[in-house]
Amino acid sequence: MEPISDSQLLLGTSCFITIYSIDKTNDPEEALNRGFKTIEEMENRLSVNIFESEISSLNRLKNASLSPDTLQIIEDSLEIASLSEGRFDPSIGALVSLWGIGTDSQRVPSPQEITQALASVDYTSIDLNENKISLPMDMMIDLGGIAKGSAADLVKNELMSNGVTSAIINLGGNVQLIGGKPDGSSWRIGIQNPEDLRGQYIGILETKDSAVVTSGIYERYFVQDGVHYHHILDTETGYPVNNGIQSLTVIAKNSLLADGLSTALFSLGQEKAMDYAENHPDIDIIVIDDQNRVYLSSHIKDDFRLTNTEDFSYTP
Repeated sequence: MEPISDSQLLLGTSCFITIYSIDKTNDPEEALNRGFKTIEEMENRLSVNIFESEISSLNRLKNASLSPDTLQIIEDSLEIASLSEGRFDPSIGALVSLWGIGTDSQRVPSPQEITQALASVDYTSIDLNENKISLPMDMMIDLGGIAKGSAADLVKNELMSNGVTSAIINLGGNVQLIGGKPDGSSWRIGIQNPEDLRGQYIGILETKDSAVVTSGIYERYFVQDGVHYHHILDTETGYPVNNGIQSLTVIAKNSLLADGLSTALFSLGQEKAMDYAENHPDIDIIVIDDQNRVYLSSHIKDDFRLTNTEDFSYTP
């Protein structure tokens, strides 16, 4: 079949779905529509920018009954928070709102404001009881760190249940692959050059049936008085993470996990991130530091090829 593709603006970003192969008894157009419907439903449940969403309601009321899907995503986010020593934390909403990075109200808060917002960041204070969740009065949930990942997993499941055997789901750079190319070979995924325009790559990753998610300082940021402030906030200091990493890519089977870990491992720093990947064979990472050095976890070294050798170099 000829590939069928479409894009829509959802989850605050451009979302693309391309279907390359589908069971002959299924309609690719219908599968594509169902995929986008899944993303839209996810946005309507999770977005803090939609007043009626479940998360917005929870943040206002501090106590709410949630749908099973939303509750499961919060439970997954708490598990990632625990795995990452709190470097990924769904209770970071007050801090995210304070900085407003990527919005019309972005600014550098005062130290006093940051201290106050940090006091509400503590995922261990979130109370889950069956289908209900309760928050401390000053806490706000923000699932932006895993929303695209969780949506990609649900879209993958929806497409596969409709007979899709080969597809690429790209939600604002969060890539989820279904199978390989129709001929059975691996997909070739470009790893973004953090110092160049989107679509300019430092190298090519060959993989199939996996999620590829990158967190980087170039994604959402603003510059004030010559200082670069990006959107990956440190849950300990309250300021953007500053540890010498420009970008960190996670390759995993599960997109939600890859999404959360890309933020968490970025925040932990290159050495701890690499140690984590080496101790978890189902996770691979690619790190680019501020000296344009490229670090690869051991399991992926045969699957990645550095193409921009003029500006970037491997580091053992």
